[in-house]
Amino acid sequence: MTFLVHLSDLHMTEDNVAQTLLFERLFDTLTLERDKARPERSTIVITGDVFDSGTDPPERLVAAFLKLHARMLEILGDAFTVVLPGNHDRRRFGLLGPNKSELFSALHRAADPARMHVLGQRTPFLAEVVPAALHRLPAHVVAYDSSYLPSGLIGAGGTFRLEDLLQVHAQLPDDGLPLLLLVHHHLIPTPVTDISHIDMVGTPRPIRWLVRSALPVLFSHADREELTMTALGAGTALSALHTFGRAVLLLHGHKHVPTARILRGPDHDSGDLILVSAGSAGRSEGVSSTQSNPARLWPSFNLVDLSAESLHVEALSFSPKRSGRPPVRRDLVRARRDGAKWTSLPCASGVSDAPLRVASDESDYALAPSYASSERWDLSCDRRVVLKAGAKLRRYKDFVHALPHLIPGTRAGRQAYRRVDLALDEPTSHRAHAALCRTIAEAARCYGPGTAFEWVGLLCRYGAEAATLRLSVPAGEHFRPFASVTDLTTGRERPAPIAFREGRWALTLKNCAPRTLLRIYWPLVP
Repeated sequence: MTFLVHLSDLHMTEDNVAQTLLFERLFDTLTLERDKARPERSTIVITGDVFDSGTDPPERLVAAFLKLHARMLEILGDAFTVVLPGNHDRRRFGLLGPNKSELFSALHRAADPARMHVLGQRTPFLAEVVPAALHRLPAHVVAYDSSYLPSGLIGAGGTFRLEDLLQVHAQLPDDGLPLLLLVHHHLIPTPVTDISHIDMVGTPRPIRWLVRSALPVLFSHADREELTMTALGAGTALSALHTFGRAVLLLHGHKHVPTARILRGPDHDSGDLILVSAGSAGRSEGVSSTQSNPARLWPSFNLVDLSAESLHVEALSFSPKRSGRPPVRRDLVRARRDGAKWTSLPCASGVSDAPLRVASDESDYALAPSYASSERWDLSCDRRVVLKAGAKLRRYKDFVHALPHLIPGTRAGRQAYRRVDLALDEPTSHRAHAALCRTIAEAARCYGPGTAFEWVGLLCRYGAEAATLRLSVPAGEHFRPFASVTDLTTGRERPAPIAFREGRWALTLKNCAPRTLLRIYWPLVP
């Protein structure tokens, strides 16, 4: 068995004590998985953003990465590693140009070529075939430097060029083996990040103002992640990959959300593509009042079981602080290979190895007309968390969706979350005046033009045997609500049934996984 570990977005910095502890937990998790699988050989792929900023000094960072890599080799044994650059390895904060080559050039000079293949030394040529004698996988491996941006002072996107793909394809024998393509940027957007605002943490204030305020006036959605998601030329690249007549597995990173897609070839001779992204193995995604994802997400990496006939990819989220806690496992994709085609196999829709510490997690929302404004709702919420027998929680932080004016420092036009500390031995009640929009006109002023819906939600942070979200509205109001359930780790949102019982709309989810968001939406009044 070959143990293929897909890491991405380590974002290593010069001096970060918290990240050092996080990497120790990564080592613990790799050790657990090695002992469980007992692989004959391991392969590591790191799909970009090894470092956090392309302008950081190479000496200390390269030494720190090589030390981290040596620990992984101690755990995984006879392993070969492929490392790709990302936009953060090339640009300041991953955004400000021009492109820098010093970090990855220093890494290339310092790495042992028999143990590590460092991409990005042949620009403007972007693709390389990784020698089979080094990786020994049941596939041809091509590494592609999508981080290349030859011009522009601002940008975090990437580049795909047809000629590079054609060149490496011409070097492959006509043997029917699948193609493993390693890149940093997306060819297809991932959930959540495609609609989120660009992460500007750590960037200079003038740049934050430019991206958040000035550019959106000139370019629609210029402050959104979608502009830095798919690389230029992605559509052409996808079409070309179908014509190669091989089953293709594409692994990438960039936006820290593990997910998978299958793209069928348009005709009998075309190959099928499976695209899999990894989360960040070097960051615990924190909480801020303006983030669209209020859950504190654990770092994660993917395990890929690739044979000549089949494929299974799991995302493993691990605690960034506590040792001994098993990772939370999620199936991303299972497939069987038939020549150039992938046949998808059933995947578990939930999570495994995630013990539920909560028996019942309930939120009861009530809307009332606001005396402050006829175009807003007052909001009240009763929240009750009942722990399972013997389970312990030190604290439970809730984040309640509300209008930006209720959260200090939050600008209009942003999603906002109000923090509430929940009691664990009795119900917690909280109120907010003029907390939600009632009309389309008011939503346009608060959230931006084009807003058509409002919502309430229940973030089930630790999982629960049963999670229930309820909504009551004043008599005489004509609501047509609908509901959804979102796995915040993968961004996968699905419709959920909603029922009207005892004068309230209710959504109940049994065996609710940790970091799941239940939502009830309704259309705004014209």
